[in-house]
Amino acid sequence: MKNPRKEQTLWQSTIPIRCGKRGFTLTELLVVTGIIAVLAALSLPVMNRFRDAAHAATCMSNLRQVGSSLLMYAHDNHQKLPSLQSEPSRETGRRGPIWPVQLARAGYMWDGQGTLPCGTGAWTCPKCDYMADTYGGYGVAEDSVIVYGERRPVGVREPGSLRLNRIARPENTWLVGDAAKHPDTPDQGWYAIWAMPDRWSGGHAPAERHGGKVHVCMADGHVQALTREEIRERRITYAVVD
Repeated sequence: MKNPRKEQTLWQSTIPIRCGKRGFTLTELLVVTGIIAVLAALSLPVMNRFRDAAHAATCMSNLRQVGSSLLMYAHDNHQKLPSLQSEPSRETGRRGPIWPVQLARAGYMWDGQGTLPCGTGAWTCPKCDYMADTYGGYGVAEDSVIVYGERRPVGVREPGSLRLNRIARPENTWLVGDAAKHPDTPDQGWYAIWAMPDRWSGGHAPAERHGGKVHVCMADGHVQALTREEIRERRITYAVVD
C-alpha cells in the first residue's frame, strides 16, 4: 500500500522553489522601451493633426465673430464700415484708433471690463503670436473695402470705407482674414493687408497659417479657407463697387 504522505513529499520536491522575486532583464527593459518609443512616434503626427484641426476650427469661429462685428457696426451706421483709422486731428495731427479698437469702444466684442481685448481671445488666430493689445492676427484689405478716414475707395466719391450696399459681390470680397506683418512670418499678425497682391512680398500679406491656407471672412459673413494663389486668382481683395 502506498504511503500518501510520502507521495505528497515527493511531488512537492519537484516544484522549483524561488528565493525572492525575479526582476526584468536588461533585454526585456530595452524591448519595452523600444515599443513605447515606436508608439509615441506613431501617435505624434496624429496628435499634431488633431491640434492643427482644433486651431483651424477655433480660428474660423473667431474670424466669423470678428466679421459679424464689422457687419453689425456697418448696419448700425447706415451701412458704412469703420475706417482703417480716422483722419488726422487738426489740433494734434494724430490719427484715431485702428478698426479693432473702434469696434471694441463701440461695444462690439467688448469684454465688459473696460479693457480693449483686441490682441487676445476671439480677436486673434490661435496660431498667431501675441503682437499688441490693439490688434491680433486678423486684418482687413487696405484701400479696398476699408480705407483711411480721408481716403476714398476706387470708384467712390464719398470719403471713408465702403458702405455694404455698394459692394457688388460680397460673397467674393475680403472683409477680414488671416494677415501677417510679413509673408515669411505668418505667426506675426497684422491689422491689414494690401489689396494689391504685387505688394505682398514686402509685407502686410495674407497669412498661410493653416496647412498652407488662409482663413477669410467674406463681406457676406461666410468664412473660407483659401491659398494665397487662390486669393490672387479670384481677386477677392479688390472690391467691385455697384
